[in-house]
Amino acid sequence: MNLFKTNNKIHQIWLFLSKRSILFLIYFVLPLLIAWFIYAVFSASLPRNLPIGVVNLDKSTLSDEVIFSVNASPGMQIVREYDSIHAAKIDLSTAKIYALIVIPYNYERNIKLGIGAKLAFYYNAQYVLIGKSLNSAFLQVVSTLNAKAMVGKNLISSQDMQLAKAKAMPIFSQITPLYNANSNYAQFLLVLLLPCMLQILSALGMIGLLRFPPNSSKSLIIRYCFNSGMFLFWGICMLVFLKVLGYQSRGNLGLLILGLLVLILGVNGVVVFIQSLLQDMRKSIGVIAVYTAPSLAFAGVTYPQNSMNFLALMWSKFLPISSFMDLYVQQANYGGSLELGFKILGSMLFFVLFFVLGAGIYALRRNQ
Repeated sequence: MNLFKTNNKIHQIWLFLSKRSILFLIYFVLPLLIAWFIYAVFSASLPRNLPIGVVNLDKSTLSDEVIFSVNASPGMQIVREYDSIHAAKIDLSTAKIYALIVIPYNYERNIKLGIGAKLAFYYNAQYVLIGKSLNSAFLQVVSTLNAKAMVGKNLISSQDMQLAKAKAMPIFSQITPLYNANSNYAQFLLVLLLPCMLQILSALGMIGLLRFPPNSSKSLIIRYCFNSGMFLFWGICMLVFLKVLGYQSRGNLGLLILGLLVLILGVNGVVVFIQSLLQDMRKSIGVIAVYTAPSLAFAGVTYPQNSMNFLALMWSKFLPISSFMDLYVQQANYGGSLELGFKILGSMLFFVLFFVLGAGIYALRRNQ
């Protein structure tokens, strides 16, 4: 009998959602579509073969070696050679190329005379991640060219390859990243973009359910719990997906699921509070958009919170996604203690109080 009632309820919910295309889209289509799109964009993990240009003023054997070394680097690919910097300026400004290498006159002559030569490297710093990738790749190329030149010079005097290498490179660096060892951009961005997407979709689903004001507190609670349950399911799917991709998961999975629940309850509570005050769908959507849209910038992952000014830090603390990302990094990457995890969860519970305030406002309006 209970199973029959449960199946009947599920059938009623399905009919309700299937007749409301926007809600059906938010609950069943957009989570999969957006997640797939985000993953497809960053599935390559690292930027490769970024188009750059070169101005070769020397036209020598060593300048050709520079071009060969740059093309051999997986991060860069020379797509065009220019006669001057001025000729490349337009392509740089329109992003047809992301960087420009200038090989000066007498490049080979100066190297052979031992007086040094400079390779100029120009890139558009507006593209922050691309700029960092190109800068790192170019430094590797220059380091390799320097090592080759020094080894060749030392080999003439020492007649011993090992000794020549030792003189050219007396100090070897060993840089070992503790987390995200492969500098994977997908791992860096997916763990932030997917929770931000979840937060925004949950807010949209909640505002959609509040299109018609609830006629009782029970009706409001049912909508609140239903929306939270739907996006908790998608949140768990997200954690499983990140686990399948092989990203770090050193901490307590149950604590992360609890953090997801509090995140979704908090976001939905803020939506209930805003809609209870404004009683206008368009205005509420505008306020919620302003509230949730900056999550990517203020969550403390792409830009560290300890470098934010006071106003930016206050805005960051007023977003539940910031606390959730603290919890995720602390648990997934560091395998932190349960004590610290529950402390972060405690700070997130503040946002759930907005639902209590919103429910109270709805009750006051009904009693008027």
